[in-house]
Amino acid sequence: MIEHFSYGYLTLPIAFLVSMTGSALGLLMARHARRHEQPGRRALWLAVAAFAIGGNGIWVMHFVAMLGFAVEDAELRYDPALTALSALVAVAVVACGLLVIGLGRYSTLKLAVAGLFTGAGVAAMHYMGMAAVSTDVVLTHRPGYVAAAVAIAVVAATTALWLSWRVQRAASIWLAAVVMALAVNLMHYTAMFGVATAGDSTASAHGVDSMDLVFPMATLTAIAMLILVYTVVIVPTDAEMRTEARMTSLEGQLRRAADTPSSRT
Repeated sequence: MIEHFSYGYLTLPIAFLVSMTGSALGLLMARHARRHEQPGRRALWLAVAAFAIGGNGIWVMHFVAMLGFAVEDAELRYDPALTALSALVAVAVVACGLLVIGLGRYSTLKLAVAGLFTGAGVAAMHYMGMAAVSTDVVLTHRPGYVAAAVAIAVVAATTALWLSWRVQRAASIWLAAVVMALAVNLMHYTAMFGVATAGDSTASAHGVDSMDLVFPMATLTAIAMLILVYTVVIVPTDAEMRTEARMTSLEGQLRRAADTPSSRT
């Protein structure tokens, strides 16, 4: 028998809160990215937003939820390298989607293409994480659930990219983060409810126990969250950026005036 909440339902609210917080921080970063006209600065902030959304908002949620996954009378192990690679995939596909949307002129076609690519990448991240699971039973994925999970991932990714381009007010950002977290959790558990067992495996489980990964993952997540929160706190407001722009413009004018030789009669 497959169990998705082997530690009770505690993993469900923790996964949701982590996903919501990561999504909110990412949306705040994306909002700040839109304030910059220079492509280089905008791309840098979009990359930070991708780390928050793809890393904390999506992948850490997946990891926390997987802690509750268990199969009765079976041993489950995880391949650390493949698990880490799935995290990189989550960040990379979100970064690609944000860069497509955030750089250049916005269009509905760009949103659709970016949403399709990012959603497919998020689904690939999930199944790559499942491929990292090593057990002494054969795990299969029912096609209907796989198709539903991919469809939800595409819709969720498209919605997230659209929100990253549109939302401005802090209250709207947190509401959007709730929607994103609900979508990510729905995608994950739709895929997981499609997992079934097909008898014993001829190979034994190899890798590390999931609990051996909890402490390093919790530490890295906490550090990442603190860095992201600190970054959000020190981000200048719109008024501060306008003041800085005016000061820079004034300094440029004074410098040009000082460099221009005065005409004398």
